[in-house]
Amino acid sequence: MRLSEYLLDRIFSLICMLVSALLLFGLLWLIETPATFILFAETILMAAYISALVYDFFRKRSYYNLLLKMMEQMEEKSLLGELLTQPHFLEGQILVDILRRCNKYQNDQISNAKQASREYREYIDSWIHEIKTPITSARLMIENEKNPTTLRIDDELRKIDTYVEQVLYYARSTDVEKDFKVEKTTLQSLVHAALKTYSKPLIQAGGKPVLNDLDIPIVADSKSCTFVIGQIISNAIKYRKDNLQIEFSTKTDKNNISLFISDNGIGISAADLPRVFDKGFTGENGRRYSKSTGIGLYLSQKLCKKMNIVLSVSSDPGQGTTVTMVFPTESYLKEAGL
Repeated sequence: MRLSEYLLDRIFSLICMLVSALLLFGLLWLIETPATFILFAETILMAAYISALVYDFFRKRSYYNLLLKMMEQMEEKSLLGELLTQPHFLEGQILVDILRRCNKYQNDQISNAKQASREYREYIDSWIHEIKTPITSARLMIENEKNPTTLRIDDELRKIDTYVEQVLYYARSTDVEKDFKVEKTTLQSLVHAALKTYSKPLIQAGGKPVLNDLDIPIVADSKSCTFVIGQIISNAIKYRKDNLQIEFSTKTDKNNISLFISDNGIGISAADLPRVFDKGFTGENGRRYSKSTGIGLYLSQKLCKKMNIVLSVSSDPGQGTTVTMVFPTESYLKEAGL
């Protein structure tokens, strides 16, 4: 709070004081009071008023500056009202009371929202586990009675199963790390698991996987990594050209291991590339393929960040796309205390 701002706020009080001083001077002059006495009275009046003004300014400036400093330094700003000391002036006391009431209301609303969100996620988890049962049963019935119609139904059920799995990860995306199980595995195991899930659509698309030196040990959550690799394979199938080929290769450095997943599909335009991880973004390819949702890569990026995996995409339009997953090595994780 600056002095100029304070005085501007007190302009009416200053005018009243000035008018009072002039009226007092006029009154004393009319009753023929000696000039020395008039000067003495005016000095006392002005000194008392200015002293009160200066005292009020400094105590309020000190308190409000402290308030602003605390506001800037706090991460949980909704707790500001609870940490403030009670000031010795009425305006500050009213302000603190309002802040505390607002903070209590805000915290109650946040608590209610968190509870509703938690109940919603629990319901989604329950629903997903329930819906998987009839899907599995239907696929078993198809296995016992295969014909062109049931096989087409099986393809649709597989798509439903994939979307259900995506919904599960989306519902858990806020605290998915609670479900992580970090363990030793290999890139080959992760890629094989993802290819197994998408083997049928890959075969139907006439695709061919190429695996190069994937028997490299890593430490990661197998389930989540398999989901991410599966989303990348799914996109390669969706945005393919003729003679689809998906190549898996690796590179080992001191502190990380990189998995490169490259396809020879239609690629991604330079304008869309920076936004491929945005929620719901489908871009130019999404307008050409109506089944795009823009959720797969968004979820993949969110999962990878929680697993300390760097996920990035590079592409040449018309030539294909390469998705890179950079895993931290076990030794690096131990040095970092992870």
